[in-house]
Amino acid sequence: MLIIGMWLAGCQTATPTVSPTTPAPSITAAPAVALPTAAPRQIATRVTPTETYTPTPLPTLPAVIPQIARVTITPTRTLTLALPTGDMPDTEVSPYPVPQPGLNDEIIGYSGEGRPIFARRFGSGDRIILLVGGIHGGWEANTVELIAGLMDYFAANPADIDPAVSLIFIPALNPDGLPYGRTAAGRFNMNGADLNRNWGCDWSEEAYWREQRVNPGASPFSEPETQAAARYIEQLQPVVALFYHSAANGVYAGDCAQGFADSDTMAEIYGEAAGYRTGAPFTAYPVNGAASNWVDGLGIASADVELQSWNNPEVERNLRGIMAVMAWVTTGR
Repeated sequence: MLIIGMWLAGCQTATPTVSPTTPAPSITAAPAVALPTAAPRQIATRVTPTETYTPTPLPTLPAVIPQIARVTITPTRTLTLALPTGDMPDTEVSPYPVPQPGLNDEIIGYSGEGRPIFARRFGSGDRIILLVGGIHGGWEANTVELIAGLMDYFAANPADIDPAVSLIFIPALNPDGLPYGRTAAGRFNMNGADLNRNWGCDWSEEAYWREQRVNPGASPFSEPETQAAARYIEQLQPVVALFYHSAANGVYAGDCAQGFADSDTMAEIYGEAAGYRTGAPFTAYPVNGAASNWVDGLGIASADVELQSWNNPEVERNLRGIMAVMAWVTTGR
């Protein structure tokens, strides 16, 4: 059985790259940002793997492993929105402590409330796999816990990373939503925008979450969080980008207009190894302006990984998915 390392308050004593005495930057309404649209770039021909990936047993996590620093923040705002009914968890996810960057982490931007959004790298290879949690903040806090568990694992087991690969983790793209847990305010950013409806592929003023309308932002990339992530992805040029959600129990390939076929292949490999449904698009309700679709439009293999539960981080099965994708990018691309 997988044992997630003990959360050790303060066991990471390194300070972030931003001085703790420096106040959080003042965030103002962002002007229109000239970010790329969904037109795909030219890419080299890739070879589809012919071998079937067979999962192998993963090492057991050590009882005590390094842990990212976390701070608990008291909520200060409210958002009125009727929560959807049905499919609610038996146990609600409590407000999750906001992860804080360490000395060697890269701060890629700041949230609307001035919290740092950071990325942490493991490995030194030039084939980068990017993994993003917490785009829906406290509503999907188990995805933040998943990323924390994955970082703990690879910190303790660096030899499991192929020399040709680097894994880069963004624990929480929406840190402002984390202190609110599974509430309406927890899902959105400080402006009440749904960050997974704010990207440039197929963005629409009319956006939905289940049967209700949600705020997609004033325009594509109107929110500081999506601006930061989009710039970082453009700079990074990963070969794979995975965005974690809960809880539709499936892997859904990014699919922008004239999208990238490798997204389908990668999603199927990940889903088979992790034991999630795959091979079909998400059809429960329309999703416009999603991160994985925009990234697919850049010619980067991308997918949304929907966990099966609302409150379980499901670390071990997602480790198997990452191992399978790592094998794919090193042998089949």
